[in-house]
Amino acid sequence: MRPIRYIGVDYGEKRVGLAKADSDTLFIAPFRVFTFEDEYEDDMEHLSIIIKGEADVIIVGLPLTREGTEGPMAKKVREFAEDLAHRTDLPVHFQDERMSTRANAGLLQGMRTEERKKLIDALAAAGILQTWLQKMKARSDLGKQKPT
Repeated sequence: MRPIRYIGVDYGEKRVGLAKADSDTLFIAPFRVFTFEDEYEDDMEHLSIIIKGEADVIIVGLPLTREGTEGPMAKKVREFAEDLAHRTDLPVHFQDERMSTRANAGLLQGMRTEERKKLIDALAAAGILQTWLQKMKARSDLGKQKPT
């Protein structure tokens, strides 16, 4: 049986950071930053094709407030994730992303602003994926998702 492929997603209205890992190695790699450029439908279709080719399970960062509640951006993320699940026919899980971007920002000091903006989204996706994988490993649920 082949390893289960996971993809972490850090959604933003302009860019989406992606990171990937599999159930055998658990090595997490920032993968790509997808930029929304054209029509939403065309961009989502393109993004869905990329994700479906790379993943069996999608983990989307959910931006909770400091109090742990869902605000307006969390609603947008849930709508995005629902659309992505429909287009890819893959299971989607959510992971609290409150610290994912901030935790990785220090890694990019000294880089130009535009380069940093692109990489920070993929690093945030890696942080989201890492947190979710650690949580699943602790619960012994890792690798029990079935690949499609």
